[in-house]
Amino acid sequence: MIFKVFFSVLVVLTPATLSAQSLGFYEAQQLALANSRQLDAQSAAFVAAQELVIVAGERPDPMLKIGIESLPVNGADRFSMSRDFMTMRMIGLSQEFTRGEKLKQRRERMVREAAVVSANKGLLKSEVLRGISKAWLIKYYLEKQQQLLETYLIETQQQLTASKAAYRGGKVTQSDLIRAQSDVLLLEDQLEALSREVSKAQTVLTRWVGEENSSRMLLGKPDFHKTQLMLDDLNSELAELPALIVQERLIELADSDVRLAQSNKKADWTAELSYAQRGSEFSDMVSIGVSVPIQWDQARRQNRELAARQAKLEQARAERDEQVFIETAELRALIDDWRSGLSRLQRYNEQLLPLSMARQQSALASWRGGRGSLTDVLSARRALLDTHLQTLQLEVQTALAWAELEFRLSKESRSKS
Repeated sequence: MIFKVFFSVLVVLTPATLSAQSLGFYEAQQLALANSRQLDAQSAAFVAAQELVIVAGERPDPMLKIGIESLPVNGADRFSMSRDFMTMRMIGLSQEFTRGEKLKQRRERMVREAAVVSANKGLLKSEVLRGISKAWLIKYYLEKQQQLLETYLIETQQQLTASKAAYRGGKVTQSDLIRAQSDVLLLEDQLEALSREVSKAQTVLTRWVGEENSSRMLLGKPDFHKTQLMLDDLNSELAELPALIVQERLIELADSDVRLAQSNKKADWTAELSYAQRGSEFSDMVSIGVSVPIQWDQARRQNRELAARQAKLEQARAERDEQVFIETAELRALIDDWRSGLSRLQRYNEQLLPLSMARQQSALASWRGGRGSLTDVLSARRALLDTHLQTLQLEVQTALAWAELEFRLSKESRSKS
């Protein structure tokens, strides 16, 4: 009779109805990616960084100068722009000529910064996929446990009703009746606690797919018995992990900063051209000049900037090395958890569950034959329920370890390998 009520409900629903009302695992992932404003923010940041690549490769705008020079402010010629030979109306242009090498370094730095933004988007996508995967799996298996408890509760309530009639007929003892009542109360309490957990899980799922979608029936459990990761070649997998890709891009950005600091040790120069108009009886003037910064104290300025950039580069490399240790340890732990879960799950499905079912059937047969007690039947049924719940809990733990492994790489990263 176990699961009879549950399956009787499912047969009423046609495949088309289930498809329309259900939320599949991979559909939930796509909804989460589409709903993520963080991903939208990263896309906008990437566009901004690409635009700045062009800006970084351009020289500064020319400077237009307009003014009056040597205007008298006292005496008979005060404020006259034509009587004093030194008074001039001036217009001019100046242009800073940034060296081509420096422009190249600036442009390269912005390219590296755009690459960091792109890598961060890949890391964020991986986090979204793992987050929605865990939220979907947790709610899915909590609902499975809820359905299981509801089925057992219905059967236990039916057993209690039958026990009351049998007690009045003297076929069961008062102890058997009390045990049946206790089992009903315990199952009702478990269901109440589990309902709270299901509600919490739906709240988490809503954060990823929205309230309307989180209320849909969860169907289409993924196959967590295999993974796309090459478990026997972790070094190649590490190179594609988004977290480490971000670290590599940060190293490249820091290296670009070092080269740009080295380029700043060579000063740029500025050219100026101006035309000055004087009174009608005086000649007009043209001025041409070049100005160059004098880096007279590089040890306290440019060299210190270069040293700071080099220290930042070493910092980025050290953080990358530390991240490699962290990711390697986490990957190996997840692989061990996943493989152990699969092995234990096989033992539960092939040995422990069949044994628990056989025990219940034996206790039920003995009771019906007058050789056993109702308490033995209830104990065997409770043991079978516990084994079912332990199997579901082990399955969700294994599925969660798989999800952490499977989606540590973004789909784009995997498709390029």
